[in-house]
Amino acid sequence: MKARALGIDVAVRPGKGLDLVLMDDHRVPFAIVPRAGRDDVERIVREWQPEIVGVDAPPRWATSGRSRRTENELAALNVHAFRTPSEDHATGRQFDWIREGIALFELLAALGYPLATSGPYRGSAIEVFPHASAAVLAGCLSPSGLHKKAWRERVLRMQGVRTEELRTLDQVDAALAALTGVLVLAGRHFAPGDPREGTIVLPASAPAPKYRPGTIDAAAGDRLFTWCACGTCDRQIPAGREFAPGHDAKRKSVLWQAVRAGHDATRELMRRGWEAPPETTD
Repeated sequence: MKARALGIDVAVRPGKGLDLVLMDDHRVPFAIVPRAGRDDVERIVREWQPEIVGVDAPPRWATSGRSRRTENELAALNVHAFRTPSEDHATGRQFDWIREGIALFELLAALGYPLATSGPYRGSAIEVFPHASAAVLAGCLSPSGLHKKAWRERVLRMQGVRTEELRTLDQVDAALAALTGVLVLAGRHFAPGDPREGTIVLPASAPAPKYRPGTIDAAAGDRLFTWCACGTCDRQIPAGREFAPGHDAKRKSVLWQAVRAGHDATRELMRRGWEAPPETTD
């Protein structure tokens, strides 16, 4: 089944509006709408009927305090997001874009795309975060000194997305939101956090233990290198891979040890399609 996804970057600056990008399995942005309003969202949704909509904004306020669990769990991976407070703490204008995002999710629900905080995701609207999507797709954070737009364009191209028509960072982010939707429909998804507050959906079955800036080797034709995700070594590997050769077994061993010690590692084993230690199963 074709996976057609709509990505939406949210902003409330005067003259800015929303940026919309439609993408399908071919990973070519075939419709780009800058400076859009909610009426444009309704028109695009009715005309193209995407299978999923990814919105770069929170759908709900925190249940209490000054941040949501989904943002705190990402921060533990060294992926930092704008903190979404409870509504009582959101009186400043800096939170207007969150109010716009919440209203947008309400519109999408009225158009037949209810919020999904866990699977199944087809026919739903999800919260996405382009910075986090870029990190999990590349396996690392942006190398030092690389401009945000250039970095995220590079990640899109690594994933086979044509970027020539994406003129601004907001359009790049909308394309990352759409690509996240395409990959989520293909079964690559991980959504940390408390569903009552909303969860940021990442285009990966399981995250790395912690993300660090990658490096670019000019001698190797500007090849990007990232870090092995086994959690036991400090080896750099070409971007696009997750583990150094044989180190997927090391990651599995780490998870088995955690399960045997009573720690919660079974969810990552399940997401990776790996079996639990034999003695822990019936």
